[in-house]
Amino acid sequence: MATTSSGGEPAHTIADREVVISRVIGAPRELVFEAFTRVRHLSRWWGPEGFTTKTRSFEFRVGGEWDFVMHGPDGTDYQEWITWREIVPPERIALLHGESRDDPNAF
Repeated sequence: MATTSSGGEPAHTIADREVVISRVIGAPRELVFEAFTRVRHLSRWWGPEGFTTKTRSFEFRVGGEWDFVMHGPDGTDYQEWITWREIVPPERIALLHGESRDDPNAF
């Protein structure tokens, strides 16, 4: 949803930046939830194929953060940061993801 500002340019709302991802996985909900909530599991599957993930800090709770670096197969490092906004076991995880806490492009 975009609205127009007085200057004629779109004024963006949070809904403009919302991404909803859902996927059906043939496993018990509790097991899938655990794979997302425990860093020892999350670091094994997070990111594109060929990437590795190194965690600097991880605290899975509302308001907690995951600070990590994704290492690309070409040697490029990607600084990443997530804060957990909503946690409803084993149904939903809402998060804010960007390069840092101050990233204006976080989604």
